[in-house]
This record gives sequence, structure tokens and C-alpha cells, in this order.
Amino acid sequence: PIAEIVHDIDLKDEKFGRQEVPGIERLIDGMILAQKEDEMRLTRGMAIFDDLYEYFRRRRE
Repeated sequence: PIAEIVHDIDLKDEKFGRQEVPGIERLIDGMILAQKEDEMRLTRGMAIFDDLYEYFRRRRE
């Protein structure tokens, strides 16, 4: 699911129609506006996607 979300955010083609896309896109946009340093953007972005991975992993159990 994460690859589909990233695809739809990146290419803006709604190929997968993931319902999570608008919320995650806003979250990432807000993080970028709040963090001016690239290193912090990478750190925060990785944390966002790590948490998203955990959400989908637990949902499968």
C-alpha cells in the first residue's frame, strides 16, 4: 500500500485511488513547510513512513 500511496502522491495520476493520499500529502506538505533543513525533512519523512508501514503491518495481523 505504501508504494501505491507514494506513486499517487508523486505522479498525481490517482492510478491506485488510495483514500489515504490526501491526508498523507497534507502531512508531508506541512512537515516540509515546518522544517527548513533537508536533514530534518529526511528524518521526519522517514518517521512518517515508518509509522505508516507499522499501521499497515498491524492491520494485516
